[in-house]
Amino acid sequence: MNVRTEMSRPADIPGFVDRIVRPLTHLFNPLILRIAGGWWFPMFSLIHHRGHKSGRIYATPVTAFPRGGYFWLGLAFGENSGWARNVLAAGDAALRYRGTDYHLVEATVVELADVKDQVPPIVRIGSSVGGMRKTLRMRIATEK
Repeated sequence: MNVRTEMSRPADIPGFVDRIVRPLTHLFNPLILRIAGGWWFPMFSLIHHRGHKSGRIYATPVTAFPRGGYFWLGLAFGENSGWARNVLAAGDAALRYRGTDYHLVEATVVELADVKDQVPPIVRIGSSVGGMRKTLRMRIATEK
């Protein structure tokens, strides 16, 4: 009998992301960091967060879209990715979106099925295509 063993991956990470996108992040992230947060490419924002163990400040490119007093951030690498863990532990973060800085608070992971009428259509479509079932919701505290 031939038994095939697969490396385990977190259940909240789509297979496409784990097999194709994750290996390419080290190539694309330096390029994305240059354009993230600018007004000309709204898909990528830049989140500034503090490491929950190290205390170091990090800048990470993310997908984020505003709607209804909140920003909705994509969790392509799951809620256990480094940046998401840091933001959830701190409860707040700074986000640069389309050239404007925002202070975001009340970080909460929510099931897309529970908030489908509240999230921007692009988040619903992108999440369903990408196989993601959760998003990170953060309330806009102030615009800097």
